[in-house]
Amino acid sequence: MKIAVIKQGDPSQIPQVIDQSRRQLVFAGIATAGLAGCGGGLTDSPMSLNSAAVPEPAALAAMTPAVGAWRTLPLLQNTASAGHFTATLTAAPALANFVQGVGTRIFAYNGGTPGPVIEAYEGDQVRITLNNNLGQDTTVHWHGLAIPADQDGNPMEPVAAGTSRDYVYSLPLGSAGSYWYHPHPHGSTPEQVYRGLAGAFIVRSRTDPLAMLPERKAFITDLRLDSSGQIAPNTALDLANGREGNQVLVNGAYQPVDTVAPGTTERWRVFNASNGRYTRLVLDGAPMVLVALDGSALAKPLTVSELLLAPGQRGELVVRAPPSSGQKLVLRTLTYNRGVMVPVSPAVKLFEISTSNEAVHAAVALPASLPAPLPLPNNLAMTQTLVLSDMGMGMGMMGGSATGRFTINGKVFDPARDDISMKAGVAEEWIVHNSGMMDHPLHIHGTAFQLVASSRANSASDPRLNAFMDVVNLTPGEQIRIRLRIATPGRRMFHCHILEHEAQGMMGVINVSA
Repeated sequence: MKIAVIKQGDPSQIPQVIDQSRRQLVFAGIATAGLAGCGGGLTDSPMSLNSAAVPEPAALAAMTPAVGAWRTLPLLQNTASAGHFTATLTAAPALANFVQGVGTRIFAYNGGTPGPVIEAYEGDQVRITLNNNLGQDTTVHWHGLAIPADQDGNPMEPVAAGTSRDYVYSLPLGSAGSYWYHPHPHGSTPEQVYRGLAGAFIVRSRTDPLAMLPERKAFITDLRLDSSGQIAPNTALDLANGREGNQVLVNGAYQPVDTVAPGTTERWRVFNASNGRYTRLVLDGAPMVLVALDGSALAKPLTVSELLLAPGQRGELVVRAPPSSGQKLVLRTLTYNRGVMVPVSPAVKLFEISTSNEAVHAAVALPASLPAPLPLPNNLAMTQTLVLSDMGMGMGMMGGSATGRFTINGKVFDPARDDISMKAGVAEEWIVHNSGMMDHPLHIHGTAFQLVASSRANSASDPRLNAFMDVVNLTPGEQIRIRLRIATPGRRMFHCHILEHEAQGMMGVINVSA
């Protein structure tokens, strides 16, 4: 998918056709998919760009899905020497050709969605310049990275429209893993993300025990267009439940297909970069071996039959293709019930890989252990209790404002208030309880935390148990214990990573003192 960059404030720059070589529809059902969009969103407003010419809704409805080829995401160019990573990200309006003959207005990093992949090494000195050409405030949050608080892109440090800022930090040793970047301005984060602002960030280790494996990055987003082929705004239902699009994309393509030699063993980095969709992953055709959650390796490879990724989560899988030609690997997401009165999204095929007639690749032996973070002490004092609440179905279901419905410890977000105080480098143990009627994924900035207990009946078989992650999902009524340490001082965010819930108040501030 080719994307065109538009000059800020210059609608005449919008091209009518983006890519003549691929004038196909990414998905079907557009004529009805966006009809629920009349309710309006929390911060959504029409973009100040002239609409490109679009087909009549009847023509849109008659179109059929077009499966795409596998799309390898571009890399963000590093302009510095070894040991440094220096680059520029420009956030600006652009056009995408999701629909034949239609320029769908999006927000993009460097002209594309998803944005370019950032690849750097542990220990690298990073300097990334953000140019904000969106016409509204934004930030870049480096999701999961343990970097200084004043470089983390938190909502209290917005980058004003038409300005730039440098994010400068070093990547800590031991931080190798799969991360991502996205905006974090309070109130407008949901819209900026579902309009296209998100990208993968890979931190590599020079001693990676899995470095011999070829990699496949699968960056999952979803999309909902209205009857004119434009991105539909959030509805009252989206505010209540978290937005789910009508179609699921992988690397910006619909159900992409690819081919590999029989027996090929790959490392898959899978990112759930959607606002509110849960991906319950299953693989047809081969076992899935889980080697990392979020940005942290597991202690050892673990074969799993399925993997649930809440919004914001990532998983790393090792997969060996069937050792004969003409076979298929199909990654799917199953239905998942995430709470009372929340519509259950249908099962979705994500992508398909076929084996070719090439020679069979030999099986690859995986190491018995992986470089997981060291467990935190088990004799920590219980210092915090968090209660996540969604206060029933409330105003969001009635078409009004849902602000105040989503709380942590009964409070909505106040950027001037410190909700938790910690000491830098001192480990703590917290209890987190979900008292609400739906799942809530908790994200804590600037650290990976260890899940040490869960009230789930099947917690003994949960691959999350004793693992480190930066997003943990809590089902209704679930209570967990986590251990965490934040290395550097500053004010940090913690929040539900269903972005509509975060924007409506399910967020707080941790003040980490030296």
